[in-house]
Amino acid sequence: MFVALGAATASSAGYAVGIVVDGSTATTVTTSPGGRQTVNIAPAIGGVSNNTYNSFNVSNAGANLNNVGINARTIVNQVTSTNPSLIQGDITVLGPRANVILANPNGITVDGGSFVNAGHVVLSTGQVSFNDLAPAPGITQRNIVLTTNRGVITIGPGGLSGTLVNLDLIAKQLLVNGPVTNNFTTSTGGVRATIGDSTNTFDTSLSPSDNNHDWLVSSTSPGSTNSALAVDITSLGGLTGGRVQLMVTDKGAGVRNLGSIYASAGDVVVSALGDVSVIGGSIKAENNIEITTSGAFLLRGAQTSAANGATVNANGITLVDDAASASTLTAQNGAVQLTSTGDISNTGSLIQSGGTTSGGVTVGGDVTLNATGSILNRSSAANLGIVFAANGQTSLNAQGNITSENGRVLANGKTSVIAQGDISNIIDHTDGTNSGQPVAYSHTGGSFLFFTHGTSGFDVDYGTVAQPGQLAYIASTAGSVKVSGRNVINSGGLIQSNEGDISITAQQAFTNEAVFSGQASYARSCWVFCHASASSNVMPHGGTIQSGGNIAISAGTVARNIGGNVFAGGDIAVSAPMTYAQGVTGYSAINQGRGFKAFFGSTWAQIIATDVGGGFTANGSVSLVGSATIDGGYIVGGKGVSASGGITTVRAPMTTPVQLGQHLGMTTWWWH
Repeated sequence: MFVALGAATASSAGYAVGIVVDGSTATTVTTSPGGRQTVNIAPAIGGVSNNTYNSFNVSNAGANLNNVGINARTIVNQVTSTNPSLIQGDITVLGPRANVILANPNGITVDGGSFVNAGHVVLSTGQVSFNDLAPAPGITQRNIVLTTNRGVITIGPGGLSGTLVNLDLIAKQLLVNGPVTNNFTTSTGGVRATIGDSTNTFDTSLSPSDNNHDWLVSSTSPGSTNSALAVDITSLGGLTGGRVQLMVTDKGAGVRNLGSIYASAGDVVVSALGDVSVIGGSIKAENNIEITTSGAFLLRGAQTSAANGATVNANGITLVDDAASASTLTAQNGAVQLTSTGDISNTGSLIQSGGTTSGGVTVGGDVTLNATGSILNRSSAANLGIVFAANGQTSLNAQGNITSENGRVLANGKTSVIAQGDISNIIDHTDGTNSGQPVAYSHTGGSFLFFTHGTSGFDVDYGTVAQPGQLAYIASTAGSVKVSGRNVINSGGLIQSNEGDISITAQQAFTNEAVFSGQASYARSCWVFCHASASSNVMPHGGTIQSGGNIAISAGTVARNIGGNVFAGGDIAVSAPMTYAQGVTGYSAINQGRGFKAFFGSTWAQIIATDVGGGFTANGSVSLVGSATIDGGYIVGGKGVSASGGITTVRAPMTTPVQLGQHLGMTTWWWH
């Protein structure tokens, strides 16, 4: 577990005072009256000055590393005791610029620390060793090796800053509770954290001002297993640099970011072997975002945006909104690619590539979701779940099921949804009483003179759609739409291509249906006079498949259109052993409280029942391979209708006033 957050405060309790040498190297320290200490570093071997200490703590007064006359390219500072280090002020290199390494296996806390006149800076909880090379006769190159298997680097609220070629943080664990900022803006350098067990070798022959070459020549890990949280960035913390890299080497060790990660010129790269979560925080890159983990990846109320492209590879990918906001995963000029060895789930959040520039130009690439499990895209009560390619194609591919529940799967180019399991484009619906079937009632009360008190009527309850503005969409503005799965269900949703063709393939059954909500009722009460009333707010939702071009539907067992509408600007072709065009009963109410009868105290009302939907309509032809049955629906082709197995009409669409006791064939009816 991490050390207590209090260790990252300004208090120096528990730390040795100042910088104290251990006498093993030719290093001396002086202290000014104001408390600022100056380290006179040891002579350099192969450009490396090695300095060892009993304690290395820097107060608010700061400290100097005096490189005047030594001219070291790299200054190594090792703590050889059991004392941790606390850095609260600046560390300035006097004389020629140099790389600076501070290694303390007991842990390092930085709270208001900074580096001045330093090239590369490494803070490490590793052990230091040297690898001496002879690149030419009489020339020694002393490379530095850091072997890390314990220790925590903690960044306090005061943070860590500098204008550095690169900043490396190397430790077993990293806690960031303040800003870590490298102000040198370059796509090749910034902030790099290597967390977990590792061995890292640095090439000290490079100039401290060389920002074109990475002085980290090798990094290896023994592959240790560690279930602890390796990197924890709190809501007060953040990592900012031209390029930001997080590399977690221990198996099972995770990353949690509640703060801000920002690459001001290049990429954000996260590589881990445990879960990676961004909760209420952000990841932003002026180039690419690349996240790779063998664990799960979670965005919860978090913002992830790349100026170019964004890729995530994980064992399970989840985006979910929270009480504050939706999560976003966006790429402006490039593509978004999510690849999961498990499921992909997007709830109330946005996955988008591309957009429109300030000059009105549409930019961006494709959105691709690949899952060996299932894909779920759904809206929450507060936010739509959206997968959208503004200037490319949207492709969803799953070895399991694909479900769009009140969500939007959209593209201005092609849209492709392909699953080995079922595909469901659905809206949330709460069933009504008796599953939408009419419930009739009648009873007779007492008599007076020649008059008997009687009451009769019926109620129909189709249930409710909680979010009628959140229809499920699988759609394309300018491209084609392809949907292929074991069973394909469009229930209350919309499948649409404004300009392209639509192709739907179901290995088993295809179902397109409108979802009905609302209630209808009729009541009539007679005792001397008769009073009747009727009401209806029944309405259909979705169940629409619409193309500006052609529509091709193929089903292995049956193709059903129940209360929905299939429309093509071109032709419709349906290949299935059996195709059904089924209407669903809708209701409208008429109430009359005026007229001759009303003058004597009577009122009149009526319910009109109408078949709704169940239609196949094409401006071109409708061709069916297999048999077809019309049951309150319709099949209409501007250039004709054909069916290889024939068409049977059980019932044509009807509009009929309901009479109690009537049987309309539309549903089960009642008595007079």
